[in-house]
Amino acid sequence: MKQYYKYGIIVSIVCIFIIGIFLLWNKTPKIKLNGDKQIQVLLNQSYEELGATVETFPFHKKYPIKIQGYVDTTKVGDYKIIYQISFHNKKIQKERIVKVREEEKPIIILDGDLKIELCPNHPYVEQGYHANDNYDGDLTDKVVIHKLYDRWIYTVEDSSHNPFVIAREFVYQDTEAPVITLQGPSIFTVYQNESFQEPGYQAMDACDGDLTQDVQIIGTVNTQTIGNYELKYTVTDHFGHTAEETRVVRVIPKPIENGKTIYLTFDDGPSRTITPGILQILREENVKATFFIINHSDSLNYLIQQAYEDGHTIAIHSYTHNYKQIYASEDAFFDDLRQMANKLESITGEKPTITRFPGGSSNTVSRFNPGIMTRLAKALITKGYTYFDWNVGSGDAGGVHSAAEVYHNVTNSLNSHTNVVLMHDYENNYYTLNALRDIIHYGKNNGYTFSNITETTPQIKHRIAN
Repeated sequence: MKQYYKYGIIVSIVCIFIIGIFLLWNKTPKIKLNGDKQIQVLLNQSYEELGATVETFPFHKKYPIKIQGYVDTTKVGDYKIIYQISFHNKKIQKERIVKVREEEKPIIILDGDLKIELCPNHPYVEQGYHANDNYDGDLTDKVVIHKLYDRWIYTVEDSSHNPFVIAREFVYQDTEAPVITLQGPSIFTVYQNESFQEPGYQAMDACDGDLTQDVQIIGTVNTQTIGNYELKYTVTDHFGHTAEETRVVRVIPKPIENGKTIYLTFDDGPSRTITPGILQILREENVKATFFIINHSDSLNYLIQQAYEDGHTIAIHSYTHNYKQIYASEDAFFDDLRQMANKLESITGEKPTITRFPGGSSNTVSRFNPGIMTRLAKALITKGYTYFDWNVGSGDAGGVHSAAEVYHNVTNSLNSHTNVVLMHDYENNYYTLNALRDIIHYGKNNGYTFSNITETTPQIKHRIAN
């Protein structure tokens, strides 16, 4: 019995060994990847296959590994590599994912400013943006906007999952005052005892819009009393910013048609040789005239002062009398005008408001600047000036050869109403000086009165040719 038992144990051990060998022999091999199951390769870089090994029982044969799949490193994407062996007519395989990626981020370009001031009650209106990637091209339609109160955040991601983020910031504040625009002139003239009709105004604010209904007008106009009246227009927006504009309403006597009236006017003076004689004749004949002054040496200022003290009207003609310079622009014209006005005021103590355009309002020498005379004629009124042309010419600026011609040019052109006579008291103009007394006598003998130009004088204006 002991012997049988011993043989049984041996047989059992042998069987177990045989069975173990059988199981190991038939154990399925395993494929082991060299490297990671998922790897990343940069765009346009070379891909090096890492391969795989087969784990088997020592008595197994060698199993060749078949590799399927490819990696195109010129194109971003996920590529699958399959490693495969055959075992007892079965296929055993394992996969590796190769991710081809590029590292350069896309970019978003925002139209407009990155930091924008907004009215507190105004929503932001998108100014535009576009996104681009060096590989994917236009990604504008892929942009995602996260809208917050104080900023909008723009994000985009390319096909390699490279993100780009940019923000547009908003500052909510109102820093601008409204703007009041006066319709009609800022210096408005109305005749005594006639009604004043408000020409109108408009108030606009960047944040609040139209505030015209909120404008307050401070001041009144009494057209029964001659004088200057100031109207102040004010408006305040919802954020406390106030705008103010001022209009001056000048109430003046209504021009009086004096019947047969002669207004003697002298341009381009004063002069040392002619102006003293003209002033002497006017004084002796008890006639008042108007002098349209240009700039001369300060040594002649005493003649301007004398004319003013004699009761003549001191008016503005020009500081430079240079057409190209004066009519180059509106600013150039009014700079010239201000210089002459300031000089005359410093001599007489009175600010002149009557002027005459160099060459008259109908001049054509200004056509190198199209339309400037039309613009200047309107602008003069808004600035409180009145301009006068003439309807009787003496011809003494050129073309006459004697005092008799000056005399006949004037007396033959007089009408039965308002006569503004153009003459000159420039240096050595003896034709006019010698004709002046005879012209005055002719007027007196034929029922004319003489006067100097004032704001009540009917305005004589030419038809503007530019």
